[in-house]
Amino acid sequence: MNNMIISNAWQILAVSLLLGATAQAQCTDTGPVTISEACTVSVLQAELTKNGCDADTRTLEQSCKDASIEFGKISNLHYQFDKTYMDGGTIWNDGEQDESVIDESRITRALRTVGSESLINWPEYEALQDYVGEDNIPYMSNFNLDETCDLNTVMCCFTDDKDDREEIPDNSEVCAHDLRDSRRSNHINRGWAEFDDNANTYCTGFTFSSDKGDATNRFKGNSLLDLSFRNTVENGYVKNIPGAPMCACIEQMPTVSRADCRLTSVSDESLTYTIVNGELKVTNITAKVEFSACEVDDLKVHAEQYDIDLSDHLVGDEGCEISKHEMRNEKFWVPATIDNVYEKIPEDQWQLVAGKGSRYWPLRPGAEALVEYDKEFRAMLGEAPFVVRRYCDSCAPSHRDIYYKRLTPLPEGLNFLDLFLNNWKSGEGNEFHKDFELYSSMDDVKAESNEWTFCNFNYGGIGFPRDCGPTGRIDCQWNSYSRGICGGTHNAFDHAFYVPVVQTNR
Repeated sequence: MNNMIISNAWQILAVSLLLGATAQAQCTDTGPVTISEACTVSVLQAELTKNGCDADTRTLEQSCKDASIEFGKISNLHYQFDKTYMDGGTIWNDGEQDESVIDESRITRALRTVGSESLINWPEYEALQDYVGEDNIPYMSNFNLDETCDLNTVMCCFTDDKDDREEIPDNSEVCAHDLRDSRRSNHINRGWAEFDDNANTYCTGFTFSSDKGDATNRFKGNSLLDLSFRNTVENGYVKNIPGAPMCACIEQMPTVSRADCRLTSVSDESLTYTIVNGELKVTNITAKVEFSACEVDDLKVHAEQYDIDLSDHLVGDEGCEISKHEMRNEKFWVPATIDNVYEKIPEDQWQLVAGKGSRYWPLRPGAEALVEYDKEFRAMLGEAPFVVRRYCDSCAPSHRDIYYKRLTPLPEGLNFLDLFLNNWKSGEGNEFHKDFELYSSMDDVKAESNEWTFCNFNYGGIGFPRDCGPTGRIDCQWNSYSRGICGGTHNAFDHAFYVPVVQTNR
């Protein structure tokens, strides 16, 4: 009885081995075979099954990728060029119109041929493989599907146009940008930027399905060619928003009010494959690929059909201020509560003559230059009475704004500009309450009231107004262009001298 059971078991095992060998033998070589189908895992698996073969999903995905056009072959330059271009640099962005015409003609041909007739891979570069590790896909950082492209959306924002082209369309307001989001483009690890009174900015983008079999996903490399290179070559759009890449997954881009929408339509797909020694190899992929504006030319609206919410990135015409406020809160930024002592002096009313610190205005050094400057200074002032104003951001409140009103004609031989800059002195036509008065406001100048009551002079290298004060001596508010000044909380480190553009108070 036991011998019979053992014998049956051996017979079953022999049959099983025979069936396995038969199944293996059924995987037959074939090809080349051309079918009018998309290159997807399900299509390739069906073709393998018909020939008694099998393969894992990753192998089949790689078969389609191997038959596609590498994105880096479009420019045929190198990874660093493509990366820098997407960030807003290279001669394509910075050069004159005719400097890159040879390279750009290659893009024009690519758009007519492989861009419209073949499948283009997403940007992957062998040069990055050692950097990212052998287990990771070497994506360009702008378009890393494993790290920063969860919203399946790419956007380009252009801020300039090439020579002799029409002005770039202004379709979006730039709001704010967390610089860390694009640190591999701007090389800034922390910080954020807010934008006001933007120059013309044109933003456009596309969205693709998360379904790897969907045409918008498979042909997203073609879409990127259309979005980036085509806009530069055909429309002349160049340059990036400061601190951000020109083109990237939308998570790396600044918050903007809106963006136009591009659509890639695919039809007439076919592929050619062979099966050799049980291994399927796709040798060619063709399709009819067309690019157009979306039916609703609004990226945020278009993305909704894929259940993608872009409202944090495309905030609408009224959303910029809200976006900036949220950014400040996120960064724990609190506006200063102290008064801002830095006053903007209206250029249409006051002409800058000389300055230091935050109001720096360059003057050539040397005695000869000072003589020439004095001639120009006197010409600006004209005949007395006239006013010279010193505004000092870093001075004590009593000396922040001082008006010197000249009462008498200027004597020959007095370097009037040096009197203010380096050598505040009396005599030689600069007697207090006789040749001039000092005031704390233009209203007092006009009313001839509240004249300062104290003034001292004649200390070498010390300029205006030494220790003069509204009611008494006040130290260390003087300036000098020939020696160091006082330290302490309040001094004349940040100051400038001005004369009225039109002397109306004579």
